[in-house]
Amino acid sequence: ITANPSTSISFTAPKQLLDAGFPVNDSTFPLDSNSVNPQPSALLAMVADCGKALNAGTQPRNSGVYSYGAQGTPKRQLMFSPGGYGESLLSDAISSKTSGASYFVTCYIMGGGENLVDGLNPGNTNGLIVDSVKEGPRVKNIDRMKIESAGDLAKAVKLVNQAIQTHFKDVLPDSFASNEERALPPYNSDTIVFSLLRFADDSALESNVETNSVTLVCLGDSERPALCGVDPDQLQLYEKNQKTLTSVVGVMQAIRNSRLRIPYGKSKLTLLLKRAYNGEKSNANNQTNGPTRTFMFVHAFDDDGHAEETFHTLTMAKKVTNVMSVSLGPSTRDLALEKWRLEQDVLELKDELAIARQVHDYRPCIYEQAKPVANIGEEEHKRIQAILRKREETKEKQLGEVRARAQEEAKRIIADEEKKSNMTLQALEEAVAKKREENASLQEQRAKKVKEYEKHLEKIRRRKEDEESTLGKLREEIKELEEELTSRQEAIDKKRRQLEMTSEDQAKGREAILREREEIRQQRSKVLEERRKIREQWIAQIRDTNEKVLAQVQLLAKERRARQQRDGVSQEEDPMEETEEQVREDIQSIDRYLPKLISLEDKPLDADSNEGIRKQLEEYFEQEKSAYVKKLSEEQENKAKLEKAVDSFKSRLQESQTKVLKDQLGEAIKKEQQLTTLVDQVLQYLCNGVRMTKVNSKGTLRRRFFFLSEDHKRLNACDLDDIGMPIGRRKPPVSITLKDVKQVVLGCYTPSFTSFAGEANLQRGRAEAMRNDGSYNADSTPPLTPQNLGRQTYRSFSLLLRGGKTLEVVCDCDSDAEAWILAFKRLFNYRTPLEIDNLRRQARREGKQYIAPECPTSMTWGASFDVRSRDGVQQLAADESAFCSDQHIPPMLFARIKKELAEMSQSSIITVYDIRTGFTMDLLRSQALYEFFISTNLFPPPRQLQDQS
Repeated sequence: ITANPSTSISFTAPKQLLDAGFPVNDSTFPLDSNSVNPQPSALLAMVADCGKALNAGTQPRNSGVYSYGAQGTPKRQLMFSPGGYGESLLSDAISSKTSGASYFVTCYIMGGGENLVDGLNPGNTNGLIVDSVKEGPRVKNIDRMKIESAGDLAKAVKLVNQAIQTHFKDVLPDSFASNEERALPPYNSDTIVFSLLRFADDSALESNVETNSVTLVCLGDSERPALCGVDPDQLQLYEKNQKTLTSVVGVMQAIRNSRLRIPYGKSKLTLLLKRAYNGEKSNANNQTNGPTRTFMFVHAFDDDGHAEETFHTLTMAKKVTNVMSVSLGPSTRDLALEKWRLEQDVLELKDELAIARQVHDYRPCIYEQAKPVANIGEEEHKRIQAILRKREETKEKQLGEVRARAQEEAKRIIADEEKKSNMTLQALEEAVAKKREENASLQEQRAKKVKEYEKHLEKIRRRKEDEESTLGKLREEIKELEEELTSRQEAIDKKRRQLEMTSEDQAKGREAILREREEIRQQRSKVLEERRKIREQWIAQIRDTNEKVLAQVQLLAKERRARQQRDGVSQEEDPMEETEEQVREDIQSIDRYLPKLISLEDKPLDADSNEGIRKQLEEYFEQEKSAYVKKLSEEQENKAKLEKAVDSFKSRLQESQTKVLKDQLGEAIKKEQQLTTLVDQVLQYLCNGVRMTKVNSKGTLRRRFFFLSEDHKRLNACDLDDIGMPIGRRKPPVSITLKDVKQVVLGCYTPSFTSFAGEANLQRGRAEAMRNDGSYNADSTPPLTPQNLGRQTYRSFSLLLRGGKTLEVVCDCDSDAEAWILAFKRLFNYRTPLEIDNLRRQARREGKQYIAPECPTSMTWGASFDVRSRDGVQQLAADESAFCSDQHIPPMLFARIKKELAEMSQSSIITVYDIRTGFTMDLLRSQALYEFFISTNLFPPPRQLQDQS
């Protein structure tokens, strides 16, 4: 082999092979790169970008590195030994890791048996490959190690290297002690797979689906085993190894030639690597990962003894690297050279057979026999045993002669050496014994020092482990402190909001106290007025009683005088006159002191001044009364004239208002008819179909084409091709009867959405999707990830079927989501209370009876919208806040719509169409908002105005 600087290799066949009829004299193999006696650093330079590509921010990549070659080449040592290019490559990937990502390594050895060998835990014998019809084969029960630093990776590589040394110890070049073992070496065709898996977040780790990976694969030995045609076990292992090598070459050729179909299914190894090549259809990471980078290192010998196998290896490499290469025969071998090898084997067998006839008088049992042999196997066994006995006898005879000659030669050499050195053999042996004793003492001292160094090293290692554990604990404590600080900050924010609410409550309380004081003042003035009236009544009653008493006293005095005159009694002797005088004096004293005793005011005033004021007031009231009576008569005459003018103006105003109202009602009815026509157009649009993203129950994404049937009774779905066109629309693979839908859940709240993105990501995304001006977004839906799914909640809905199944989809834009909601509202006969009332009014007007259709399907939001932390919630009443929470409307938008609609209702009739076109809300929430404002009497409905007109 000659390595050319132009990345090609020249092959020249040795003379002995050309003399034997070797089919190729010389050939050139174009390769991407070559290196003589490669070192790990040189191989690492060829694949240096793979580690950084694992953590690329915008478009990370998977990487695959293969090592291939004949037995005895250092393909395993260069890749998996400590300090090899495999460890350096993975160290680059770990050093450039991103925050939040988790890294794990796995290693397993695939052999001829069912179970796998665990490279990280050789004692684990439960590893196996489990086939699945849906997902393909998966590796189970294999340990994986979490990698957080380069030290963890070095430990993992050390464990893998030890497992490889143990598993492949029989086929290592150093293990061949005899010429027979070198001539007939054992065969081990197992393949080593070492993977670094990267999980972008905790949700990917929980679902056990890596985001991307770097895979190191050391393929089995390329050459044909020595006993391939004799030992059936070696033949089976060789065939299985060639099947694996052929499948790997087929995948590389298909990728190199940009073929549409990659043949992953030819072996279990390529099926296991399907995810690393973005070949799984259900894997959501295929959209974010870039094309997989693949490298193959081909190891070959450059000596004459391995020329035949080297030519096979370079032929396979040429098939992989050439674009649009088409060849007959096996992918890993050269067809002409294989044919020549079979011919050489036949010639060698014939030569051995001729030698056996001449030397050992060996003849096959069926060769030149007069009579047929009954038991060919037994006869062959006898001949073979005879040949073996002759070989053993000849060998023993030759060994005896060699031993005798060796003893004589040794005695002669010992004598000569004793003469030359003047020292006997015994003295030499004694000197050697002394040297051995000194060497033993030195070995003991060295062993003691080694033990001391090992103890010291162990102490340092333990100290390092203690420091690392202490550092981990400190990190955990810092994390706990940060969490506690966050919780305390949240508590402080909560207290601050409570204080703000308390200050608002105090302000409202002060206003209530002022209102209550005003009410108390008014009640007090009212009570004082009532007291004044009661005191006036008391004074009037007392005066009336005094007048009645005086009248009765005068009447009694007249009767008494008349009786005295009739009886002739003297008036001076009558004692009743004194009593009458006393009564008069008492009444006078009562009239004199009564204003002082019962005052009309809270603070009694002077009686004389009160009397003067009263008289002035009476005179003023008399003058005012006469002027008022005169003015009243004039006003009555003016009132009669004004009433006539007002009646004529009312009649003209009513005619004008009736005309304007009819025009507005006509415009409102036109808008309602336009909405009805819009629903029909939406149904026709959905019959044509739209593209949506489906989220299945396992939390994976799939783009599909959804459309309604012509009779609007079924919802169909089919797959999309590479350019986004539907496949199999005439016979859709998925069809749902709409009568089987029991509930439509708006938003991404069902378990399938939660399993894909996680509840924390969904809550954060839903909060970001709603702004103060609403949730409308003119942009199309980007590629969905667990981080941005929550922001598409107002483009998502779920259909809950009666059998327990669900359908969760995300629309490409807001208009598609609104179209599906309008279609479901029409197809499921979903009516609001106001719509039912309007239909009953219309039926009553036509003389019919309206019967509401059954609506077994409900349409609701998955959860309420939290408006407590939104701006403007303080301006809303309790029922308005509850309505905004139920219908997912921000408080600021609700307040703005209420204000503008209140102004618009003064000059025009409000309809659902006005709310939909004026405030960028979908028709479902516009209808709910319209009915809420009607229920709160913000404006009347058009039907009521029509009935009034």
